[in-house]
Formats: sequence, structure tokens, C-alpha cells
Amino acid sequence: MDSIAAVRSRDAIAFSVLDSEVRLGILDSLYDLTVASGPLAGNAAYSTIKADVGVEDSGRFSYHLDKLTDQFVTKTESGYRLAEPGREVVRLRRTGVLTEDPTVEAEPVDGECYRCGGGIQAFYRRGYLVTRCPECIGLIDHELVAEGTLASVSYPPSGVTGIDIETAFDRSHRRSAHTFRAMADGFCPNCGHDVTTTLPPAKGEEPGDDGYGFRHVNHDGMVRFACDHCGRRHISHPLYATDDRDPMARFFARNGIEPGWERVAAVMSWPVTAVGSDLVFETPDGIRFRVDEGLDVSRE
Repeated sequence: MDSIAAVRSRDAIAFSVLDSEVRLGILDSLYDLTVASGPLAGNAAYSTIKADVGVEDSGRFSYHLDKLTDQFVTKTESGYRLAEPGREVVRLRRTGVLTEDPTVEAEPVDGECYRCGGGIQAFYRRGYLVTRCPECIGLIDHELVAEGTLASVSYPPSGVTGIDIETAFDRSHRRSAHTFRAMADGFCPNCGHDVTTTLPPAKGEEPGDDGYGFRHVNHDGMVRFACDHCGRRHISHPLYATDDRDPMARFFARNGIEPGWERVAAVMSWPVTAVGSDLVFETPDGIRFRVDEGLDVSRE
């Protein structure tokens, strides 16, 4: 395996190649010309890219294009197109996570608090779409988290720029559901490596001072996902993370519980009991779902 230092050195070189407005302009142009127009789009000619970027000096333009070629740009017999790393650079930049830091103040959104049944609010700050209840203590007890926080979801600035907070609230929770489902299936949607799943410790045991454990969560039925490679971590409700497979998929469909906040609020309101190393949740209708350490769910 490559050493961490060697990987860091290669990464530093790659980032240094991108340290140019002209080169970023070339990537943007190629994205619009050969990617955004469709999966079967052809190549872009040298003259087309040059005119699009607005560099008149051919020598200067060729210098910058050559720096990108092979790693971020692929040269073909009929022109140029983006390599996958080039596409990823453009996509990442367009999310705004590198340069934008918008703030959206708290506004009421359509939904109920799963703890007290009161109305909820949503706001956006420092890359997170936060759902909170102004009437109760919420789910997360930490000095860095606003009082009454029920959920804090990582969400790109592009998801709230020019988009109303109600829409962003709904989309952020639907988006997070896809992340949880993948991690519940054992792999990280970010890097593709294995994920470790951890249920809460047994009664009387300490949760561990890992900086991202269960001690800050006011709920006994959560599951923690941790990627073994990139370190991505999330805490979710296990029945929400497995809502795309039976028995949960059938239950939600039959009861008309929609994906997103409605589904989150439903499962979070169900009482939970630890039975050995398993967790057992009970719906208002008396249906019981058992979750084991492998996140296999059965209906009792």
C-alpha cells in the first residue's frame, strides 16, 4: 500500500495543477461542451475551447491545456474531452463547498417534532441543514449544536442558493436517506470502502469517548456508521436506514409514510427496548420490529 506521505505528495501536485483560473475555465468549458450536453456527447475542438475560455494568446492557452491533459483532460484524434477526475473537479466546485458559505435563518417548515409534537424550523449554516424544535430539548446535546436540534444534515451550499428553505429541508432529508441506505448495506457512498456499523452499548455500559459516539444523542435506538477508509461518519435510526428493504419498505408503503422528514419523524417517535444485543421498536399499532447487530430487521 502506498504510504500516506506519498499519497499526500501526489495530491499536492494534483491540486497545484488546478491553481489557475485559465485551467479551471478550460475544465468548465469542456464540462459544458462534452458532459453537460449528454453522456454520448463528442469531443470539443481546440479552437472552440480556446474561444469559450477567452484566451487570445495561443501559446498561453496551449500551455495551460497541456498541464491538464492526461490527468484531467483526455486528448483524442478529434479534440478534447474531460477525464473523470476533471468531471469530479467541476462537480465539486459547482456545489460551492469550497468557496461559498451561505446562511439561511430559521423558518417554520412542514413537519412535526418527533419528541413533543410541536412545530419545527429549518435553517442552514456552515454547510449543514438543521432541523430544530423551538419547544423542546431536541435530539443532540452538544455545545456546538443549537438547542432543540432534531437533525443536522451535511448539505452543499448549492442546495440552498436560490432555493427556498422548505424545499431544501425536504431534499436534504431525502438525500441523506440514500447515504444511510448505502452505509446500512455495508459500503461508503463517498469512497466505496467498507463501513462499520455500531449499535448503542448495552445498558450500563459506557458509550466510549470517541468524539462521535452516542453520548450526545438523546435517543436509545440509533445506529452509528463509520467508513473504515475516508472516515465518513453518520448517526441514523436503523429502521430509517433500512427503509428500502422489507419488512420496512412494505410497512411504509402500506401506511403511506413518505420518504424524508415524515418517515424520520415516524420511526424516531417509536419507543425502543434493548433485548440482548438487539433493538426492538414498537409502532403505535403495536407492531414490533427487531434489529440485530448486522442491521437485519424482522417483524415480531
